[in-house]
Order: sequence, then structure tokens, then C-alpha cells
Amino acid sequence: MDIILIGGGKLIYHLAKKLISKGHFLTIINKDRKQAEDLSREINATVVFGDATDKKVLDDAGAYKADNLVALTQKDHNNLFICKMAMDYFGVERTTALVNNPENEELFSTLGINGIFNITDLVSSIIEQSVVTDDVSNLTMIEEGKLSIFQVEVSPDSEACGREIKEIDLPLTIVLGGIVRNGDITIPRGGSKIQAGDKIVIISLPEEQAEAIKVFGGE
Repeated sequence: MDIILIGGGKLIYHLAKKLISKGHFLTIINKDRKQAEDLSREINATVVFGDATDKKVLDDAGAYKADNLVALTQKDHNNLFICKMAMDYFGVERTTALVNNPENEELFSTLGINGIFNITDLVSSIIEQSVVTDDVSNLTMIEEGKLSIFQVEVSPDSEACGREIKEIDLPLTIVLGGIVRNGDITIPRGGSKIQAGDKIVIISLPEEQAEAIKVFGGE
């Protein structure tokens, strides 16, 4: 996949290395000359020095052939403008933007930005879940935070402990994806019995996380 990354700093550096390791072809646009020079030496990617809000810079970076453009600057209005220009002028089908101010998320969505990375809400959600119980881990938010995947260790005094899954009253929006027991993973069935110490992989809507944690992790 041809991906254009826009921004600088350690975030771009580590993200670029990760994407390259997965076989993607990257072009990085950075308007800081020194950072651009450093990236060109350290990363196996095309690095373009310039301001991505300039149409010519996007053209030089090959936006016309990009599969995805990712704008990760610290200014929301720049990220929005860059993504819209990539979509409208260069026909980029998928754009992803960092939203620094949560109040701007609706505007980004309304204007057709495919992927919205709201760092404030993401970090807040992770912190809130960490506060609920120390036995919750591997929290992942996908589809811009519309779905959560996380793991809960079953407490001996929880509602689920010692019961079969079919006996546990769970909302339909909570799906059990796996049971980890003694290092082995099994796919849950209605007759699967939950034991203390089991680690349950759960897929749910964000608003149902607390209910799932309560059922399996206890009070």
C-alpha cells in the first residue's frame, strides 16, 4: 500500500518504521528541514521537505497514486485542509487525521475524513478502564473508538465464575472472543464453563465495557 505520512517527531519516526516493516511503501512530508534530513537518513522511505498544505508539495509527494494519506500535525485545521485537498484534488480514497481538539471530531467526520484519531478520547478511555480494575488489559479501540477489544481476568467472586456461558446474563452487544486458560486459547461455546483465573477476550461497544468487567472481574 502507498501511504503518505505528514508530520514530524518521534510519532512519525516510529510509525514509519512499523509500516515499512509490514511492507508498505511510504512517503513522508515534513516542513522542518532538519527533521526531513534526519528522516531521510534513518528511514527507508521517500522524504519530501515542504508544507503539505501546499498543493504542489502533495503533488511532488505522489498524492495522485496514494492509497492512504495520514495527517498527524499538531494543528487540526491543517490536518483537515490537507485531507480534504488529498480527497478533492488527488482522489485519495482513504484519509486519516489526528484530531487534537475533541470538539473538532464531528466536523472532520461530516467532511468525509475516513479515519479520525482522537488522541484525547483514546487516552481518556484507556485511563478510565485501567482505573476500573487492574485485571483489565489489552484494551484496543477500533473503527474510531466504536468498538473495543479487551481482556478481563475472571475473579473468584465474580458473577461468571463457575457458570456456563449460556447461564450468564450478558447484553447481546457483548461478544466473547476467547478463553485463555493455562496458556491455551479456546473459542467460547454456550456450554463452556468459566473458571477463576481464566482470561476472557471480550468484544463490545464502549458503553458496555463496564458491564462486562463487572460480570467477569467482580466488583
